[in-house]
Amino acid sequence: MSLTTVRHTMQAIACLGPATTLTCLTVLQGSLDRDQAELLFISALFCQSFSAAGFGCAAQDISTRYASLLYGATSVIAVIAGAAGQYYTGYLLEANGRDFSPLFSVTAVIEVFGFIAFLQWWRSDPIFD
Repeated sequence: MSLTTVRHTMQAIACLGPATTLTCLTVLQGSLDRDQAELLFISALFCQSFSAAGFGCAAQDISTRYASLLYGATSVIAVIAGAAGQYYTGYLLEANGRDFSPLFSVTAVIEVFGFIAFLQWWRSDPIFD
């Protein structure tokens, strides 16, 4: 199995797992008890951990020498998005009467698009020395 296939597989679990569980939380919100909802949410977090073997170490594939720089540069983008996301989350919750369903739906869509982007553009071929 190629390294690119392994990274794609791990990132598929990391993105599509949470997208699926968050969609279930949204669609089934009235029929789930608290324990079932918590189990689904914990499952989403569990699946997200597979990103460590997908995107998390992917920078090492394209350059062992510059891996830390590449990972740091992409982390800056994630930190900015995460900081802005706090405000958007608060706004979305207040606008919808503290209902998490729209937030879960938006997150699921972002996860799917993130996976599609990773699948489309990521290759584990060395680019730098």
